[in-house]
Amino acid sequence: MSPTPQPLKVTLYQPHAGQIPLHECKTRFIVMPCGRRFGKTLGVSNECLKHALEHNGSLILWVAPTYRQTQIAFRLVSRAVKAALAASPNKSELRLELINDSVIQFASAERYDNLRGEGVDFLIMDETAKIDERAWTEALRPTLSDTGGRAIFIGTPQGRNWFWRLFQRGLDPLEEDWASFTFPTSANPYVPIEEIEKARKDLPEDKFKQEYEAAFLEESAGVFKNIDACVAGGIADPLPSISYIIGWDPAKYEDFSVITVLNLDAMHVDYWERFNRIDYDFQFDRVEDVSKLYNHAPVEMDATGLGDPLMEQLRKRDLSVNGVKFTNERKEQYVRNLSVFLQRRLVTFPYLPVLVNELKNFEYHFTDERNVKYGAPHGEHDDTITSLMLACWKAQDKGEIPMAGATSSSIAEAPLLENLDAATERRQKQMADALHYIQTFSLPR
Repeated sequence: MSPTPQPLKVTLYQPHAGQIPLHECKTRFIVMPCGRRFGKTLGVSNECLKHALEHNGSLILWVAPTYRQTQIAFRLVSRAVKAALAASPNKSELRLELINDSVIQFASAERYDNLRGEGVDFLIMDETAKIDERAWTEALRPTLSDTGGRAIFIGTPQGRNWFWRLFQRGLDPLEEDWASFTFPTSANPYVPIEEIEKARKDLPEDKFKQEYEAAFLEESAGVFKNIDACVAGGIADPLPSISYIIGWDPAKYEDFSVITVLNLDAMHVDYWERFNRIDYDFQFDRVEDVSKLYNHAPVEMDATGLGDPLMEQLRKRDLSVNGVKFTNERKEQYVRNLSVFLQRRLVTFPYLPVLVNELKNFEYHFTDERNVKYGAPHGEHDDTITSLMLACWKAQDKGEIPMAGATSSSIAEAPLLENLDAATERRQKQMADALHYIQTFSLPR
Protein backbone atom coordinates (compact mmCIF):
# COMPACT_ATOMS: atom_id res chain seq x y z
CA MET A 1 0.00 0.00 0.00
CA SER A 2 1.53 3.28 -1.09
CA PRO A 3 1.91 6.02 1.52
CA THR A 4 -0.57 8.90 1.50
CA PRO A 5 1.04 11.82 -0.37
CA GLN A 6 1.82 14.75 1.85
CA PRO A 7 0.42 18.15 0.96
CA LEU A 8 2.72 20.52 -0.88
CA LYS A 9 3.51 23.58 1.20
CA VAL A 10 4.02 26.91 -0.59
CA THR A 11 5.35 29.76 1.53
CA LEU A 12 4.88 33.31 0.30
CA TYR A 13 7.00 36.32 1.15
CA GLN A 14 7.42 38.34 4.34
CA PRO A 15 5.74 41.72 3.76
CA HIS A 16 6.89 44.88 5.44
CA ALA A 17 4.37 46.86 7.47
CA GLY A 18 3.35 49.08 4.55
CA GLN A 19 2.35 46.09 2.44
CA ILE A 20 0.12 44.44 5.04
CA PRO A 21 -2.97 46.66 4.42
CA LEU A 22 -3.04 45.33 0.86
CA HIS A 23 -3.20 41.72 2.04
CA GLU A 24 -5.81 42.43 4.72
CA CYS A 25 -8.12 44.36 2.39
CA LYS A 26 -10.99 42.28 0.97
CA THR A 27 -12.50 45.04 -1.17
CA ARG A 28 -13.15 44.08 -4.77
CA PHE A 29 -11.19 46.95 -6.37
CA ILE A 30 -7.98 48.26 -4.79
CA VAL A 31 -6.04 51.30 -6.03
CA MET A 32 -2.42 51.65 -4.85
CA PRO A 33 -0.34 54.61 -6.04
CA CYS A 34 2.99 54.22 -4.27
CA GLY A 35 6.48 55.63 -4.41
CA ARG A 36 9.25 53.98 -6.38
CA ARG A 37 10.75 50.92 -4.70
CA PHE A 38 7.98 50.80 -2.10
CA GLY A 39 7.45 47.15 -3.00
CA LYS A 40 4.04 47.40 -4.67
CA THR A 41 4.89 44.93 -7.45
CA LEU A 42 6.20 42.36 -4.98
CA GLY A 43 3.20 42.79 -2.70
CA VAL A 44 0.66 42.49 -5.51
CA SER A 45 2.46 39.49 -7.04
CA ASN A 46 2.08 37.64 -3.75
CA GLU A 47 -1.57 38.68 -3.49
CA CYS A 48 -2.29 37.27 -6.93
CA LEU A 49 -0.45 34.04 -6.06
CA LYS A 50 -2.48 33.75 -2.88
CA HIS A 51 -5.68 34.06 -4.92
CA ALA A 52 -4.48 31.53 -7.50
CA LEU A 53 -3.58 28.98 -4.81
CA GLU A 54 -6.81 29.42 -2.87
CA HIS A 55 -9.12 29.23 -5.92
CA ASN A 56 -8.60 26.14 -8.06
CA GLY A 57 -8.91 26.66 -11.79
CA SER A 58 -8.91 30.45 -11.59
CA LEU A 59 -7.57 32.81 -14.26
CA ILE A 60 -5.33 35.67 -13.13
CA LEU A 61 -4.39 38.34 -15.67
CA TRP A 62 -1.46 40.72 -15.16
CA VAL A 63 -1.45 43.71 -17.55
CA ALA A 64 1.44 46.19 -17.93
CA PRO A 65 1.90 49.13 -20.35
CA THR A 66 4.62 47.48 -22.47
CA TYR A 67 5.82 44.00 -23.30
CA ARG A 68 9.12 44.65 -21.51
CA GLN A 69 7.37 45.58 -18.26
CA THR A 70 5.20 42.50 -18.62
CA GLN A 71 8.32 40.33 -18.86
CA ILE A 72 9.67 41.80 -15.62
CA ALA A 73 6.48 40.86 -13.74
CA PHE A 74 6.48 37.41 -15.36
CA ARG A 75 10.01 36.67 -14.11
CA LEU A 76 9.20 37.91 -10.60
CA VAL A 77 6.05 35.83 -10.21
CA SER A 78 7.65 32.77 -11.84
CA ARG A 79 10.30 32.67 -9.12
CA ALA A 80 7.76 33.14 -6.33
CA VAL A 81 5.44 30.32 -7.44
CA LYS A 82 8.09 27.86 -8.60
CA ALA A 83 7.08 25.16 -6.09
CA ALA A 84 3.46 25.14 -7.28
CA LEU A 85 4.02 25.05 -11.06
CA ALA A 86 2.51 22.18 -13.02
CA ALA A 87 4.93 22.80 -15.90
CA SER A 88 7.89 25.00 -16.74
CA PRO A 89 7.02 28.71 -17.22
CA ASN A 90 5.87 29.33 -20.79
CA LYS A 91 8.19 32.18 -21.73
CA SER A 92 6.85 32.62 -25.25
CA GLU A 93 3.24 33.05 -24.10
CA LEU A 94 4.13 34.54 -20.68
CA ARG A 95 1.88 31.98 -19.01
CA LEU A 96 2.14 30.11 -15.72
CA GLU A 97 0.13 26.93 -15.08
CA LEU A 98 -0.24 25.84 -11.45
CA ILE A 99 -0.83 22.34 -10.07
CA ASN A 100 -4.38 23.28 -8.99
CA ASP A 101 -5.28 24.22 -12.61
CA SER A 102 -5.07 27.95 -11.96
CA VAL A 103 -3.40 30.03 -14.68
CA ILE A 104 -1.53 33.32 -14.41
CA GLN A 105 -1.34 35.11 -17.75
CA PHE A 106 0.76 38.21 -18.46
CA ALA A 107 -0.12 40.64 -21.25
CA SER A 108 0.84 44.05 -22.63
CA ALA A 109 -1.71 46.86 -22.98
CA GLU A 110 -0.03 48.28 -26.09
CA ARG A 111 -2.81 46.77 -28.23
CA TYR A 112 -5.57 46.69 -25.69
CA ASP A 113 -8.17 45.25 -28.07
CA ASN A 114 -6.25 41.97 -27.82
CA LEU A 115 -7.14 41.83 -24.11
CA ARG A 116 -10.79 41.06 -24.82
CA GLY A 117 -11.57 37.44 -24.04
CA GLU A 118 -12.66 34.97 -21.42
CA GLY A 119 -13.68 35.87 -17.90
CA VAL A 120 -10.93 36.87 -15.47
CA ASP A 121 -11.03 36.06 -11.77
CA PHE A 122 -8.25 38.39 -10.66
CA LEU A 123 -6.78 41.35 -12.58
CA ILE A 124 -3.62 43.33 -11.89
CA MET A 125 -2.99 46.56 -13.79
CA ASP A 126 0.66 47.56 -13.41
CA GLU A 127 1.86 51.18 -13.93
CA THR A 128 -1.79 52.06 -14.43
CA ALA A 129 -1.20 55.74 -15.21
CA LYS A 130 0.73 54.78 -18.35
CA ILE A 131 -2.04 52.53 -19.72
CA ASP A 132 -4.75 53.87 -22.02
CA GLU A 133 -7.96 54.20 -20.00
CA ARG A 134 -9.82 52.42 -22.79
CA ALA A 135 -7.90 49.24 -21.99
CA TRP A 136 -9.85 49.18 -18.72
CA THR A 137 -13.22 50.54 -19.80
CA GLU A 138 -13.53 48.76 -23.15
CA ALA A 139 -11.50 45.56 -22.81
CA LEU A 140 -10.78 44.57 -19.21
CA ARG A 141 -13.69 45.70 -17.05
CA PRO A 142 -16.16 43.45 -18.95
CA THR A 143 -13.95 40.38 -18.32
CA LEU A 144 -14.68 40.72 -14.58
CA SER A 145 -18.45 40.91 -14.93
CA ASP A 146 -19.42 37.24 -15.26
CA THR A 147 -16.81 36.09 -12.72
CA GLY A 148 -17.30 38.86 -10.15
CA GLY A 149 -13.51 39.15 -10.36
CA ARG A 150 -11.28 41.45 -8.33
CA ALA A 151 -8.79 44.03 -9.62
CA ILE A 152 -5.77 45.82 -8.18
CA PHE A 153 -4.40 48.97 -9.81
CA ILE A 154 -0.81 49.87 -8.95
CA GLY A 155 1.70 52.39 -10.21
CA THR A 156 3.32 55.75 -9.73
CA PRO A 157 1.14 58.85 -10.24
CA GLN A 158 1.49 60.76 -13.51
CA GLY A 159 -0.64 63.85 -13.25
CA ARG A 160 -4.34 63.76 -12.50
CA ASN A 161 -5.39 61.30 -15.16
CA TRP A 162 -7.71 58.29 -14.94
CA PHE A 163 -5.47 56.59 -12.35
CA TRP A 164 -6.12 59.60 -10.10
CA ARG A 165 -9.85 59.30 -10.70
CA LEU A 166 -9.77 55.65 -9.67
CA PHE A 167 -7.85 56.65 -6.56
CA GLN A 168 -10.58 59.16 -5.69
CA ARG A 169 -13.22 56.41 -5.95
CA GLY A 170 -11.32 54.38 -3.39
CA LEU A 171 -11.36 57.33 -0.97
CA ASP A 172 -15.13 57.76 -1.25
CA PRO A 173 -16.88 55.92 1.63
CA LEU A 174 -19.97 55.51 -0.56
CA GLU A 175 -17.97 53.46 -3.09
CA GLU A 176 -18.19 50.24 -1.13
CA ASP A 177 -16.46 48.14 -3.81
CA TRP A 178 -13.42 50.41 -3.91
CA ALA A 179 -10.50 51.05 -1.55
CA SER A 180 -7.37 53.17 -1.99
CA PHE A 181 -4.00 53.07 -0.28
CA THR A 182 -0.96 55.21 -0.91
CA PHE A 183 2.51 54.95 0.55
CA PRO A 184 5.75 56.87 -0.10
CA THR A 185 9.04 55.13 -0.82
CA SER A 186 10.08 55.84 2.78
CA ALA A 187 7.40 53.39 3.98
CA ASN A 188 9.63 50.56 2.73
CA PRO A 189 12.03 49.85 5.60
CA TYR A 190 14.50 48.21 3.22
CA VAL A 191 15.21 51.42 1.27
CA PRO A 192 17.87 53.45 3.13
CA ILE A 193 16.70 56.92 4.07
CA GLU A 194 20.07 58.26 2.94
CA GLU A 195 19.27 57.04 -0.57
CA ILE A 196 15.89 58.77 -0.50
CA GLU A 197 17.54 62.02 0.56
CA LYS A 198 20.04 61.74 -2.28
CA ALA A 199 17.11 61.44 -4.68
CA ARG A 200 15.49 64.49 -3.06
CA LYS A 201 18.61 66.50 -3.87
CA ASP A 202 19.12 65.06 -7.35
CA LEU A 203 15.57 65.49 -8.67
CA PRO A 204 13.46 68.60 -9.19
CA GLU A 205 10.99 69.05 -6.34
CA ASP A 206 7.89 67.98 -8.27
CA LYS A 207 9.63 64.87 -9.64
CA PHE A 208 10.60 63.83 -6.14
CA LYS A 209 7.05 64.36 -4.89
CA GLN A 210 5.63 62.27 -7.71
CA GLU A 211 8.16 59.44 -7.80
CA TYR A 212 9.04 59.10 -4.11
CA GLU A 213 6.02 60.53 -2.28
CA ALA A 214 3.40 59.21 -4.74
CA ALA A 215 1.81 62.66 -5.04
CA PHE A 216 -0.79 63.33 -7.73
CA LEU A 217 0.37 66.71 -9.02
CA GLU A 218 -2.21 69.10 -10.46
CA GLU A 219 -0.03 69.68 -13.47
CA SER A 220 1.22 66.61 -15.30
CA ALA A 221 4.76 66.06 -14.12
CA GLY A 222 6.68 67.28 -17.12
CA VAL A 223 10.31 68.15 -16.59
CA PHE A 224 10.02 71.93 -17.14
CA LYS A 225 7.70 74.29 -15.27
CA ASN A 226 6.77 77.99 -15.54
CA ILE A 227 7.19 77.88 -19.30
CA ASP A 228 4.40 80.30 -20.22
CA ALA A 229 5.74 82.89 -17.77
CA CYS A 230 9.04 82.92 -19.68
CA VAL A 231 7.38 83.89 -22.97
CA ALA A 232 8.08 87.59 -23.52
CA GLY A 233 9.33 90.03 -26.13
CA GLY A 234 10.31 89.20 -29.66
CA ILE A 235 13.24 88.68 -31.99
CA ALA A 236 15.75 91.53 -31.59
CA ASP A 237 18.48 92.94 -33.78
CA PRO A 238 22.03 92.86 -32.41
CA LEU A 239 23.34 95.77 -30.34
CA PRO A 240 27.02 96.70 -30.54
CA SER A 241 27.77 96.57 -26.80
CA ILE A 242 25.98 93.31 -25.99
CA SER A 243 27.49 89.85 -25.55
CA TYR A 244 25.71 86.91 -27.13
CA ILE A 245 26.03 83.13 -27.06
CA ILE A 246 24.78 80.69 -29.70
CA GLY A 247 23.40 77.27 -28.90
CA TRP A 248 23.40 75.04 -32.00
CA ASP A 249 21.95 71.56 -32.27
CA PRO A 250 22.96 70.32 -35.75
CA ALA A 251 20.91 67.78 -37.70
CA LYS A 252 20.37 66.87 -41.33
CA TYR A 253 17.53 64.41 -41.91
CA GLU A 254 15.14 63.10 -39.24
CA ASP A 255 15.78 65.72 -36.57
CA PHE A 256 15.91 69.49 -36.87
CA SER A 257 18.87 71.84 -36.81
CA VAL A 258 18.21 74.70 -34.38
CA ILE A 259 20.14 77.93 -33.84
CA THR A 260 19.39 79.88 -30.66
CA VAL A 261 21.04 83.24 -29.92
CA LEU A 262 20.89 84.29 -26.26
CA ASN A 263 21.45 87.91 -25.21
CA LEU A 264 23.65 87.51 -22.14
CA ASP A 265 22.76 90.94 -20.74
CA ALA A 266 18.97 90.63 -20.97
CA MET A 267 18.97 86.82 -20.85
CA HIS A 268 16.51 86.86 -23.75
CA VAL A 269 16.48 84.80 -26.93
CA ASP A 270 17.05 87.48 -29.57
CA TYR A 271 17.31 85.14 -32.57
CA TRP A 272 15.97 81.66 -33.31
CA GLU A 273 15.98 79.51 -36.43
CA ARG A 274 14.94 75.91 -37.10
CA PHE A 275 15.24 73.82 -40.27
CA ASN A 276 15.95 70.30 -41.54
CA ARG A 277 16.87 68.40 -44.72
CA ILE A 278 19.52 71.04 -45.38
CA ASP A 279 23.10 70.21 -46.38
CA TYR A 280 25.71 70.84 -43.73
CA ASP A 281 27.50 73.41 -45.93
CA PHE A 282 24.37 75.56 -45.82
CA GLN A 283 24.12 75.07 -42.06
CA PHE A 284 27.73 76.16 -41.64
CA ASP A 285 26.93 79.29 -43.66
CA ARG A 286 23.91 80.06 -41.46
CA VAL A 287 25.80 79.58 -38.19
CA GLU A 288 28.68 81.70 -39.48
CA ASP A 289 26.38 84.49 -40.66
CA VAL A 290 24.44 84.54 -37.40
CA SER A 291 27.62 84.50 -35.30
CA LYS A 292 29.11 87.44 -37.19
CA LEU A 293 25.82 89.33 -37.09
CA TYR A 294 25.58 88.97 -33.31
CA ASN A 295 28.99 90.40 -32.48
CA HIS A 296 30.97 87.24 -33.34
CA ALA A 297 29.07 85.25 -30.76
CA PRO A 298 30.80 82.03 -29.68
CA VAL A 299 29.01 78.77 -30.50
CA GLU A 300 28.09 75.98 -28.06
CA MET A 301 27.14 72.97 -30.17
CA ASP A 302 25.96 69.41 -29.62
CA ALA A 303 28.90 67.27 -30.71
CA THR A 304 27.47 63.92 -29.60
CA GLY A 305 27.22 62.19 -32.98
CA LEU A 306 29.10 63.62 -35.96
CA GLY A 307 30.11 66.61 -33.89
CA ASP A 308 33.89 66.53 -34.26
CA PRO A 309 34.08 66.98 -38.06
CA LEU A 310 31.30 69.58 -37.93
CA MET A 311 33.19 71.47 -35.26
CA GLU A 312 36.35 71.50 -37.34
CA GLN A 313 34.47 72.93 -40.33
CA LEU A 314 33.21 75.82 -38.22
CA ARG A 315 36.63 76.46 -36.72
CA LYS A 316 38.05 76.73 -40.22
CA ARG A 317 35.73 79.71 -40.60
CA ASP A 318 37.38 81.41 -37.61
CA LEU A 319 34.43 80.83 -35.31
CA SER A 320 34.82 80.20 -31.58
CA VAL A 321 33.22 76.79 -31.13
CA ASN A 322 32.87 74.47 -28.14
CA GLY A 323 31.49 70.98 -28.65
CA VAL A 324 29.47 69.22 -25.95
CA LYS A 325 29.20 65.44 -26.07
CA PHE A 326 26.13 64.42 -24.13
CA THR A 327 26.34 61.44 -21.85
CA ASN A 328 23.24 60.61 -19.82
CA GLU A 329 24.81 62.24 -16.76
CA ARG A 330 25.81 65.39 -18.62
CA LYS A 331 22.41 65.76 -20.25
CA GLU A 332 20.80 65.50 -16.83
CA GLN A 333 22.99 68.38 -15.62
CA TYR A 334 22.03 70.55 -18.57
CA VAL A 335 18.34 69.71 -18.14
CA ARG A 336 18.43 70.58 -14.45
CA ASN A 337 20.13 73.88 -15.21
CA LEU A 338 17.51 74.85 -17.79
CA SER A 339 14.78 73.75 -15.39
CA VAL A 340 16.05 76.25 -12.84
CA PHE A 341 16.29 79.02 -15.43
CA LEU A 342 12.66 78.49 -16.40
CA GLN A 343 11.34 77.99 -12.90
CA ARG A 344 12.97 81.22 -11.69
CA ARG A 345 12.32 83.08 -14.97
CA LEU A 346 16.02 83.69 -15.47
CA VAL A 347 15.56 83.41 -19.25
CA THR A 348 12.84 84.68 -21.62
CA PHE A 349 12.05 83.98 -25.25
CA PRO A 350 9.51 85.08 -27.88
CA TYR A 351 6.39 83.00 -28.37
CA LEU A 352 7.78 80.16 -30.48
CA PRO A 353 5.11 77.42 -30.59
CA VAL A 354 7.54 74.62 -31.43
CA LEU A 355 9.83 75.53 -28.55
CA VAL A 356 6.97 75.95 -26.07
CA ASN A 357 5.42 72.61 -27.05
CA GLU A 358 8.72 70.75 -26.85
CA LEU A 359 9.38 72.21 -23.40
CA LYS A 360 5.93 71.17 -22.17
CA ASN A 361 6.17 67.65 -23.62
CA PHE A 362 9.75 66.91 -22.52
CA GLU A 363 9.75 63.97 -20.12
CA TYR A 364 11.89 61.53 -18.22
CA HIS A 365 11.82 57.86 -17.30
CA PHE A 366 13.82 55.48 -15.16
CA THR A 367 16.17 53.00 -16.78
CA ASP A 368 16.50 49.42 -15.55
CA GLU A 369 19.51 50.62 -13.53
CA ARG A 370 17.23 53.21 -11.83
CA ASN A 371 18.93 56.15 -13.54
CA VAL A 372 16.89 59.09 -14.80
CA LYS A 373 16.87 59.49 -18.57
CA TYR A 374 15.48 62.62 -20.22
CA GLY A 375 14.12 63.13 -23.71
CA ALA A 376 11.14 63.86 -25.95
CA PRO A 377 8.21 61.41 -26.03
CA HIS A 378 8.55 58.60 -28.55
CA GLY A 379 8.34 59.97 -32.08
CA GLU A 380 8.72 63.60 -30.99
CA HIS A 381 11.68 66.02 -31.05
CA ASP A 382 13.68 67.96 -28.48
CA ASP A 383 16.13 69.83 -30.75
CA THR A 384 14.89 73.28 -29.70
CA ILE A 385 15.43 72.30 -26.06
CA THR A 386 18.98 71.11 -26.70
CA SER A 387 19.82 74.36 -28.46
CA LEU A 388 18.41 76.44 -25.59
CA MET A 389 20.08 74.22 -22.98
CA LEU A 390 23.48 74.74 -24.58
CA ALA A 391 23.11 78.52 -24.51
CA CYS A 392 21.77 78.63 -20.95
CA TRP A 393 24.51 76.35 -19.63
CA LYS A 394 27.18 78.66 -21.00
CA ALA A 395 25.27 81.64 -19.61
CA GLN A 396 25.30 80.30 -16.05
CA ASP A 397 28.82 78.84 -16.39
CA LYS A 398 29.29 78.71 -12.62
CA GLY A 399 30.22 75.07 -12.29
CA GLU A 400 27.73 74.35 -9.50
CA ILE A 401 24.34 73.16 -10.73
CA PRO A 402 21.48 74.98 -8.98
CA MET A 403 18.65 72.96 -7.52
CA ALA A 404 15.39 73.09 -9.40
CA GLY A 405 12.38 74.13 -7.39
CA ALA A 406 14.18 75.55 -4.38
CA THR A 407 16.10 78.66 -3.40
CA SER A 408 19.66 78.36 -2.19
CA SER A 409 18.60 79.04 1.39
CA SER A 410 15.87 76.39 1.32
CA ILE A 411 18.38 73.85 0.01
CA ALA A 412 20.78 74.54 2.84
CA GLU A 413 18.02 74.30 5.43
CA ALA A 414 16.26 71.21 4.02
CA PRO A 415 16.17 68.65 6.86
CA LEU A 416 16.39 64.92 6.55
CA LEU A 417 13.07 63.09 6.58
CA GLU A 418 13.78 62.15 10.18
CA ASN A 419 16.59 61.33 12.54
CA LEU A 420 18.43 58.39 10.98
CA ASP A 421 18.93 56.49 14.24
CA ALA A 422 15.25 56.79 15.13
CA ALA A 423 14.30 55.77 11.61
CA THR A 424 16.49 52.69 11.77
CA GLU A 425 14.94 51.64 15.08
CA ARG A 426 11.42 52.20 13.74
CA ARG A 427 12.09 50.14 10.64
CA GLN A 428 13.55 47.26 12.61
CA LYS A 429 10.32 47.19 14.63
CA GLN A 430 8.26 47.24 11.43
CA MET A 431 10.11 44.20 10.10
CA ALA A 432 9.65 42.37 13.39
CA ASP A 433 5.91 43.15 13.41
CA ALA A 434 5.59 41.74 9.91
CA LEU A 435 7.09 38.35 10.77
CA HIS A 436 3.74 36.91 11.81
CA TYR A 437 2.30 37.57 8.40
CA ILE A 438 4.23 34.94 6.44
CA GLN A 439 1.63 32.67 4.90
CA THR A 440 1.94 28.97 4.12
CA PHE A 441 -0.49 27.17 1.81
CA SER A 442 -1.01 23.42 1.82
CA LEU A 443 -1.96 22.05 -1.58
CA PRO A 444 -2.83 18.43 -2.33
CA ARG A 445 -0.33 16.64 -4.54
